[in-house]
Amino acid sequence: MARYYLIGLILSLAGIALGYLLLPSMDTLALIYLRDHDYGRALELMEGQLEEHTDLSPPSVLILANLYQLNGKVDQAILVLEKHLVRYPRDLDGRKELGKLYQYAQRESDYLANLEEIHRLQPSLEVLQQLSNLHDFSGNSEKQIPILKEIIQRHPHHVGGYRDLAKVFMAEGEFQKVVDTLRDMKSRHRRELDGKSLKMLVYSLLKLGHKEEALDEARSWLNGQVDESTAEMIGELLQQGESAELAWSWVEELRRRLPTSDRVLIQWGRIAAISGRQKLALPLLSDRLRQKRLSATGVALLAELSVKSNRFGQAIRVMTILPEGERPVWLQRLVGEQAVLSAGPFSSRLVLESLDRPFLLGHPVLAAELLLHAGVRADELNSWLELGRKGELEPEWRLRLASLFLKLGRWREGGEILMAMAREPQHPPPEVFRELARYFIQIDDTQGGLVFFDQVGQTIKTDALAAARILLLAGVAGRQQDCIAWIQARSQLAHAFLDDLVHRALDSGQLVLAREVLTRLDPLPPDFSTTSTPSPPTREALERTILWARLNRAEGQTMTALRRLQPVRRYLDANGKNFYEELVMATWRDKQPVRQEVLAILKEHLGPPAQQLPPDLRREYGRLALEVGERNMGLRAFLDAAETVAVDSPEMAQLLYILGPRPDPFAMDWLLQRARRADDSSLPAWVTILSGVGAAPQAVALAELRNRGPGQHPALTEALLRALTSTKTTSRVEELIVAEAAVPSSTSRLHSLATIAEENNLHKVAKNIYQNIIKLDPDDEKALKRLGYMAFYSGEWEQVVAFLGRYLGHHDDNHEPYFYLAEVYRSLGMVEKAKPFYLKALDKIASLQHPPFSIRVTQTRIWERIGRWSEALKGYGALMREQPGDAKLKADYVELLLIRGMTREADQVLRLAGVR
Repeated sequence: MARYYLIGLILSLAGIALGYLLLPSMDTLALIYLRDHDYGRALELMEGQLEEHTDLSPPSVLILANLYQLNGKVDQAILVLEKHLVRYPRDLDGRKELGKLYQYAQRESDYLANLEEIHRLQPSLEVLQQLSNLHDFSGNSEKQIPILKEIIQRHPHHVGGYRDLAKVFMAEGEFQKVVDTLRDMKSRHRRELDGKSLKMLVYSLLKLGHKEEALDEARSWLNGQVDESTAEMIGELLQQGESAELAWSWVEELRRRLPTSDRVLIQWGRIAAISGRQKLALPLLSDRLRQKRLSATGVALLAELSVKSNRFGQAIRVMTILPEGERPVWLQRLVGEQAVLSAGPFSSRLVLESLDRPFLLGHPVLAAELLLHAGVRADELNSWLELGRKGELEPEWRLRLASLFLKLGRWREGGEILMAMAREPQHPPPEVFRELARYFIQIDDTQGGLVFFDQVGQTIKTDALAAARILLLAGVAGRQQDCIAWIQARSQLAHAFLDDLVHRALDSGQLVLAREVLTRLDPLPPDFSTTSTPSPPTREALERTILWARLNRAEGQTMTALRRLQPVRRYLDANGKNFYEELVMATWRDKQPVRQEVLAILKEHLGPPAQQLPPDLRREYGRLALEVGERNMGLRAFLDAAETVAVDSPEMAQLLYILGPRPDPFAMDWLLQRARRADDSSLPAWVTILSGVGAAPQAVALAELRNRGPGQHPALTEALLRALTSTKTTSRVEELIVAEAAVPSSTSRLHSLATIAEENNLHKVAKNIYQNIIKLDPDDEKALKRLGYMAFYSGEWEQVVAFLGRYLGHHDDNHEPYFYLAEVYRSLGMVEKAKPFYLKALDKIASLQHPPFSIRVTQTRIWERIGRWSEALKGYGALMREQPGDAKLKADYVELLLIRGMTREADQVLRLAGVR
């Protein structure tokens, strides 16, 4: 009996033990709570297990990280996984989970580093594609290209890798590499390219000058499935490649393949007109119109081609097919202005009647011109003339209105318009005075014009007015004696007045008048040719010399003019030097004996044995040698003249400009010798010069030899860094910058080093330097701004708030930092805190007179952010009309339209590529 009790006791104890074994583990309990959405209780269990067992298993770590995330503790989840991966670096599941958390926390740099580690452990197409996309987003093509090449190598049948690599090469202007990549893709896949790839291939071939190959590739693509959008773009590329014939061959092929396509027909018609085949396009477009199969764009094209062929009747019939209000303004203006130029009276009347009433009301001067050309009575023009007079017209139309009044003999009205323009507070455009002189000449009313200019001259004193007054007389054929008499009647005439008169007289071929004026200035022309080293002439003498040289040239005595200016050319101002260059070109392009004389002068002064000329005169003869094609002689003259000049002198700057970015070998040797002889103070400038002319390796060697260590010669070190940058020796640049930054120095010096670091993409080094600057000056403007921007682009929102917030608290700036800070607050969910910064950015943009496209995009997006919907919609509409091909802009516009419930408008934006 006792034995049975013993057996029962043993079985009971075994049952109890087995019951303990069947109890769920902590992980299992946590999963149960997780399934029941009791995240807090599940997290307590797992944290308790973490306290008891610091080294959790990989599955337990993943559970704990997920629970932290579900409880909103993303940073703790990241920390747990990071510690875990220190012990288990090859845990792929842990790394993938950490990558998701980095994305959630917007830690882009950490996400990228983790993704690169995943790629190292287990490379896959998905990981490679993610790496490529990240480098593409940050614009780091240097890292993206190897990734894309690895995609192609590991996954040769993945088309996207080839296309993305070609896009990167395209962005960098490596057109041959684009061609090689796409042709490799084409050969491997045994199929034609998609539309985007074809566009890149054709564009690159055109850029390389391989126009026939570009056309062959496009034709090959036609053998597959053709979409009209791509076909149209290829035509545009061929046309923009300055090859109208290639474009014509292409659109001819398209028309045969797609005979019913309206888009193809319209492009064919445009290229036909550009390539001189306008007569071919007109019948085909007309036939399509009769069949009622021509779109509104095609109708406008047919009308345009008709009017350019002076077929005004056809142009009118075609244009009026379009309903009133839908006729393009540009087309109506083209038809009207072409009619004024070349149509007959009857056609002009018909054109006027075909134009929309609202268009005519907006162009009253054009309406009056058409009426006048049609031969109507003057009283019929009054309503349009009065409308033009009362309207706020652009200067062009105001001048044309004045011309109409003058043609009608209504001088008072025309004069009032021109006088009003001349007396406006803003500086009147010179065309106003020239137009006044021209109109008076046209009606042969010289005296009346003189009286008018005298009246204007009482209130306005400008060179343009003085020149216009002289143009009134000097521009009229056969009026030289009147001009001479007018001059002789005045004892005191300003030099500027006479100079204007000479120029106008020479321009109009009135050489007798020009000589009379010059004789009035001085009966004996100045002559400096007899003195070997002339002293500086007076201003008046120099001006008279230039005027006499211009007259000699007009009379065909170019060598005489050249000899007048040679002794004084070093003293010429910019206008005089330009004239001297024209004169030199005229002499050596003249008859052979003249050119030989110019060469003889050069050899006399620059050829061996050369005279001991002053440096300035040697440079002048060197310049003349360059003008006549004697390059070696000219360069050696400039080098000889610069043998002792300072490295930072204007003469050295002039020499470097003439030598160009790649000097001749003997000139390069000269520069190297001067650099090697330089003292410590001028050596940095020489290192910079050598780097700029393609001798960066020699500049590096020279600077490294003379560099005495960190902080010893800052100017030389900076020049060395610039030279190393040219040689792309980034590791050495980083080493030097770190060493220099470690030496105590001023904030300006640190700023210079940080700038060079950023130019070499050493962003971590630059960041450290800026942080050191902040330690020296907590309110340093540039350091705060750059650190804020760096934090913004790396997704470190709290740092952005810290740095840009402090920056804007002490420094004012343009819209950009305000916009960035607002975007960060918005990303952090602090919408109300973001709004004042959005508004501040808008105020900054509003202060700009002509903001560029990119800033107007930002302005429109700010309107959207703060809920100013009508302004945002209007802004997107204007931007889309300006750049209809911008896909990102179109997507934002459509998204806003959909949000506002404007589905029809969104559909229209998606369907239309743009409006002409």
